[in-house]
Amino acid sequence: MVTKQDLIHSAERVIQEKGLDKLTFKAVAEGAHVTQGTVYYHFKTKEQLLFEVVQSLCDRSWENTERTQLNQGHAKESIDRLLEGALQRCTPDSMYHTLFYSLVVLSLQNPPMRERLSELLQTENAHVTALLERLLPGSGLTGKSLEYRAVIINALIDGLALQSLVNPQFPAREIYSELSQVLLATIPESTNKINE
Repeated sequence: MVTKQDLIHSAERVIQEKGLDKLTFKAVAEGAHVTQGTVYYHFKTKEQLLFEVVQSLCDRSWENTERTQLNQGHAKESIDRLLEGALQRCTPDSMYHTLFYSLVVLSLQNPPMRERLSELLQTENAHVTALLERLLPGSGLTGKSLEYRAVIINALIDGLALQSLVNPQFPAREIYSELSQVLLATIPESTNKINE
C-alpha cells in the first residue's frame, strides 16, 4: 500500500527530474504507480502537496542537524559544521528554497497556507533556538533573547538562499564564511571564555 510519504517522495522526484512546472497529480501518481485518485485522497490541492514536500524536506534537514555532533569547547568548529548544511542548500538550483519561496508567494493570497507557512517558520525558529541552547550552554542567553537570535539567524540563512536563487554568481561560500564570523562575534563574553 502506498503511503502519503511515498507520494511526497514521488513529488520530490518529479520536481528534481522534471522541474516544479511539471509537478502534477498525474506525474506524482505515475511515479508512485497509483491512480490520481490516491493522490487526491491525500492532497486536495497542488499547494497542499507542495507544502507537504517542503515540510518533509525540513524535517529531514533537522533530523540530520540533530545528529550533528556539536563540540561545546569549540564554538567556531560547531558553527561552521552547522552552517555547512545550510550552505549546501544555498545554490541557484536549491529545490528546498525554490519550493519554500514558491509557497511564500502562494501564501500571500491564501490565508490558510500563510498560517501553515507561519507555523513552519515557528518550528524552524524553535529548532534554531534549541541548537543555540546546545551550542551555548552557560552563555547567559535565555528566553526571548535566545529566541530572537534564532529568528535573526533563520532569516539570514533564508535571505542568503534567496540571493543565491536569483544570482548564479552569488559567492555563497565566502558569504557563509563571513556569517560564521558574525555569529561568533555575537557569542557572549562568558561563553567565549568557556570556548577558549
